[in-house]
Amino acid sequence: MKNNSQSNQDKFIRKAIASAFILQAVIIDVQGNLDVVSGKPALNVIQGMIVQGIELIVKANRSRKSVEEIDRPSQLRITPNPDN
Repeated sequence: MKNNSQSNQDKFIRKAIASAFILQAVIIDVQGNLDVVSGKPALNVIQGMIVQGIELIVKANRSRKSVEEIDRPSQLRITPNPDN
């Protein structure tokens, strides 16, 4: 088992990663608004924002899966020997 200090550190890292994803989403929104205000066509801006949002979702999902993989007990990651 992990000690309490390691557990707190893991929680902090997860919160920091989540905060970074939220910050990136806010930046996508602000940049999109600035692009529209500067005169770029709204449809082009919206398409770009959707693409960036999808990329962000994919990154967040990969990050979540990676954390879940690390959190699994090591015995589950070891495949059994079929010869036994």
